[in-house]
Amino acid sequence: MHKSLGLFALLLVGASFSVSGRVARVSEGNLIVKLKKDIKSISFVRNHLSGMGTRIEKSLIPEMGIYLIKADQSIGLQGSISELKSTGLFEYVQYDHLITPRMIPNDVNFKDMWNFNVQNNGADISAGKAWDQSVGGKDARGNDIVVAVVDGGVDFNHRDLVDNFWTNKNEIAGNGIDDDKNGYIDDVYGWNAYTKNGSIPSSRHGTHVAGIIGAKGNNGKDVAGVNWNVKLMTVAASSGTTSVVLEGYGYVLKQKKLFIESNGAKGANVVSTNSSFGVDYADCESNDYPVWNDIYNEMGKYGILSAAATINGNVDVDANGDVPTGCSSPYLVTVTNTDVTNSKYSSAGYGADSIDLGAPGTNVLSTLPSNTIGALTGTSMATPHVAGAIALVHAAAKKSLNDQYYSNPAETALFFKQVLLDTTTANNSLKGKTVTGGKLNLANAVNAVK
Repeated sequence: MHKSLGLFALLLVGASFSVSGRVARVSEGNLIVKLKKDIKSISFVRNHLSGMGTRIEKSLIPEMGIYLIKADQSIGLQGSISELKSTGLFEYVQYDHLITPRMIPNDVNFKDMWNFNVQNNGADISAGKAWDQSVGGKDARGNDIVVAVVDGGVDFNHRDLVDNFWTNKNEIAGNGIDDDKNGYIDDVYGWNAYTKNGSIPSSRHGTHVAGIIGAKGNNGKDVAGVNWNVKLMTVAASSGTTSVVLEGYGYVLKQKKLFIESNGAKGANVVSTNSSFGVDYADCESNDYPVWNDIYNEMGKYGILSAAATINGNVDVDANGDVPTGCSSPYLVTVTNTDVTNSKYSSAGYGADSIDLGAPGTNVLSTLPSNTIGALTGTSMATPHVAGAIALVHAAAKKSLNDQYYSNPAETALFFKQVLLDTTTANNSLKGKTVTGGKLNLANAVNAVK
């Protein structure tokens, strides 16, 4: 099933379809398709669909041939799926599933960052020893390391984050022009897939996640992130529908491809994404969710690992399913939530085949909007520890390994993933419930690539 190697109220009223004995909610009227590779003309497709009562609503990831289709209302979603498949134009046709966030609100004022500070029971991730080696920021070639925070947005004015935001140096803010010709207008700080512009909203959840990955360290303010120095790319796309998430991922993919193609002159050196959302009880390996593995594999080709939060519930993902953490892409790193007692949190998913490792996610202190800090709980808080760890490993990696990443990004990304899995600390509560049976150990991972 797997690899061995909310935030916002849902405003859409969705239909429901049975998936693996559960009910998956889908967006009314929309479907996601991928063109077959030999279909080169989108105009041909538009003309073909014009007589069918369906139409291309918008492009989601044009480089991959992935589009949003408006279904024929007279025959409904299922009828439209059958009709579209019969054309022979598409590699697959799937529903535009509704997405739910992976965060449990918790207003407890937790004084200390137990996830980083040494705990007698080993509940922390050995951050101090890792920071003795690297505090993040740049790789051996001097390139900025970027983590894409695919979430609801972030507070750009937070004093503990402001120095670590990625900016598109080739774009001029507010002029309504696509200055760098990357297909996105005014994307100075990232992209808002909800409103299709570069205006990023402030989000409590996204600000908290960003702080765990990369709050500025050693600056005498608030908290520290896994990386004291890193570039945080903000992508507002985390909640709502699959198509919105895809547009967000498409932006990340485009920026990394530009970085590689331009030898660093354009785009961004994205090494990991953080995704704290999903479709509960969904069978990713059925024919209903092909686009998820597709996009993770495509980003993986360019060296991007995707850290994903599993379901917030004491659920065996192997048996009950989950998207994305039940998906089989080797470029996914799937995470469950551990607490200050060094145990899997009671309301966190697990799976011996599906969930790779644990990380602190209970009462985790991080940044919140309006220059505040606070503690939140959820697999959403566990996952940014891992997304941040991927970035820190890149910063600590010796030059020969860094060179290998640039010459063979896909293979080296998988190597970095295996480093994270091989260096976990054994944990009894995760044994038999995760692939590794262990919890993230930042120091071990950093030392393994020195």
